[in-house]
Amino acid sequence: MNNSGTKPSGKEYKTWGKSRVNRLPGYDYAVDRPIHLTICAHDKKPVFGYAAEAEAIITELSKAAHDLEYKMLCYCLMPDHLHVIASSGTSGVALSKFLNIFKGRTTAVFRKRFGVSKLWQQSAYDHVIRAGENLKATIQYVMNNPVRKGLAASSEDYPYSRWFEEVTKSYL
Repeated sequence: MNNSGTKPSGKEYKTWGKSRVNRLPGYDYAVDRPIHLTICAHDKKPVFGYAAEAEAIITELSKAAHDLEYKMLCYCLMPDHLHVIASSGTSGVALSKFLNIFKGRTTAVFRKRFGVSKLWQQSAYDHVIRAGENLKATIQYVMNNPVRKGLAASSEDYPYSRWFEEVTKSYL
């Protein structure tokens, strides 16, 4: 029973479908600081589990980072989501613009090449890596994702991930 004496319907506990703040309030997402992004496929469908689809995502990720002058520290594309650690570098481009361009480009490619019109879930989960946090441990977590999920014996064996060690050094 709730305060009005009626039985709860369950709807008052629903969080999906409601607008929620996805970004850290008051944080400048254009500052040169590594951010760990997790971007999920629409309905968490494993659409990236095939070579052609995975290579299309990685190509567009690289293009978006290059075009917007983002620094890529690492990425790992899993069958149903993408992990990226990146920074805006000195570009001054906000994370929201990077996400919009990347997701828009990949959706256009998937619509044309694979007939998929809804590719990504709305927004993305982000975690700004603070100065006191262990960046290398976060990168190792991302790179070992395929091993934990049984997709590869070692992170080096997984074809859809990459760690840019030279870029990472400037943040350690």
